[in-house]
Amino acid sequence: MPSSRGTAIVLGALIVLVTACSGTDSKPRLELSTPLPAIAANVLAQRGTIVESKPAQLPDDVMAKIGQASTVVYRSVSGYDGKASEVAGTVFVPKGSPPDGGWPVIAYAHVTTGTTVDCGPSLSADLRGTASSIAPIVESGFAVAMTDYQGLGHPGGHPYLEPKTAAFDVIDSVRALRNVYPNVSTRWLAFGSSQGGQAAWAANEYAADYGTGLDFLGSISIAPPADFTGYAVAAESETLTPGQILFMPLIIAGLQVVHPDLQPSDYLRGVALNDQLALTSCTTPEAANKKALFGELNSAQVRPSSKEAADRLVGWLKDSALPQRRASGPMFVVNGSLDDVVLPAWVSSAVSRACEAGDTIIHREIADRGHTDVDGGEEMYAWIRDRFTGAEAPSNCP
Repeated sequence: MPSSRGTAIVLGALIVLVTACSGTDSKPRLELSTPLPAIAANVLAQRGTIVESKPAQLPDDVMAKIGQASTVVYRSVSGYDGKASEVAGTVFVPKGSPPDGGWPVIAYAHVTTGTTVDCGPSLSADLRGTASSIAPIVESGFAVAMTDYQGLGHPGGHPYLEPKTAAFDVIDSVRALRNVYPNVSTRWLAFGSSQGGQAAWAANEYAADYGTGLDFLGSISIAPPADFTGYAVAAESETLTPGQILFMPLIIAGLQVVHPDLQPSDYLRGVALNDQLALTSCTTPEAANKKALFGELNSAQVRPSSKEAADRLVGWLKDSALPQRRASGPMFVVNGSLDDVVLPAWVSSAVSRACEAGDTIIHREIADRGHTDVDGGEEMYAWIRDRFTGAEAPSNCP
């Protein structure tokens, strides 16, 4: 629950919000038009179809709160080349009878786990720690679709933080959920934190055309790496924070899926290069030593080897930056003022560009919170409820 001080801040912000939303906005809009990749008609037709499905084996305390859950492999599309992919995930429905129109849906996009197949949440009994967070959502009356993302939980390279692939995986997880459990609504909302926050934001941008046949309502993005181009700049100047250094082996592994000609040695050296598998995997024998290896990483090990390499990295990360197009629905974005992984300025800049494009956004930067302990509180939960009841979405864009 928010403190009385926090409540006062929220109420004050809402007053400002109403004032800001009145009147006519005559400012020119930022034009964003990143297209979908070329996707064959037969690949589009197969999105969300089920390749494999079996009852999920989850902890007893989780199963007690839900109706049913299944581990699935479903068809989707790689956003960087438009080719067919198969993606693992887990889908849930509540107990009891659904409301008219079916169970409303939340597509849950998970945080970073790693970049190798063994890091898929669907392979873990507690979904890599996510099951305890999903159970209360299902218990409150929502069907939930959680993608593992391409390359996690099922063979196929994981293009870590490539936004179109993440968006497609999230959207098609809703299709997969509805194919397993027909008593589920077409009405859905995307929710995610960290890597999942970026995925939820990207899903919002691509829902209008890629998400045809579904009724998209909006997205929640917590601490999203919407634009992490700053990683490249800070890596070159050796000013990455300790938290950011840990992510560079993952970023390079993900980029190599999209850009096979990338040479990891141009960006990693020492432990970061020699132990990259340990640093990016979850259950491999090498991963057992991951925590100790984290302590050996430093900024010199993740510095680009040349100005040319640094410039390539900047270009690749710009290609992944959000926003890429107008959002399909409203957004709620929240981050912490003390986040040393996704810097607050990076989030604010991405939100500002999305506002310039004409998106409807509530953005909250929570004081004294970092990357993993930030939450939108009651305002965020009320925002979710309002999307499903059809209330007009607010915005605090300038």
